[in-house]
Amino acid sequence: MELNTPLYNLSTFSEVYEPSEDTFLFVDALEADASFLLGLKPKVAIEVGSGSGVVMTSLAFLLKNSCSYFSTDINLQACCATKDTANLNGVSIECLNMDLLSGFKSNMFDIILFNPPYVVTDSSEVSGTGLNRAWAGGVNGREIIDKLLSNISEMLTDKGVCYLLLLKENNPQEVISIMSNLKFDFKLVIQRKVPGELLYIYKFFRKFKIWL
Repeated sequence: MELNTPLYNLSTFSEVYEPSEDTFLFVDALEADASFLLGLKPKVAIEVGSGSGVVMTSLAFLLKNSCSYFSTDINLQACCATKDTANLNGVSIECLNMDLLSGFKSNMFDIILFNPPYVVTDSSEVSGTGLNRAWAGGVNGREIIDKLLSNISEMLTDKGVCYLLLLKENNPQEVISIMSNLKFDFKLVIQRKVPGELLYIYKFFRKFKIWL
């Protein structure tokens, strides 16, 4: 199933990450896994760090009104941009200005999407302001990623899945090992070499669930 690229306009949001290769790779991953996502029949989905809102809007294009859509971002401008993109494309996304998933109850989400700040930087840049927060990942680009990994099991429903974008330098095999210890299996949905980066999107799901 081919997904149309959502309309967006960030001209009034100077501190929001402009959709780029990683954004559109994520949209392509959702498109590639469309049959699975439709068969999952999710009721609640969330994007962590939604930025422009293009990725979550794409998921809403796919699943339509069968699902409730949430997003979070620590950047208030990004929350406004996500809401603007949703409205521009005729979908409904509830966007909350918060860090990761800190304000939600357990076992709430059937789908978690996370295109994290993955660039390898000094730790001091992780707590920066503005656009830095959209890409600065700290040591191995993993400081924000690892914070979320520890909460995924608690936040997902039994059938829930997490789509996570990783850079080669993030050491994906180590992430897979961490998730395996949390009793999650994985599937590599898509990978792509872009200028200066090798990107992967993995789907993580509980080991006792059998997915095609």
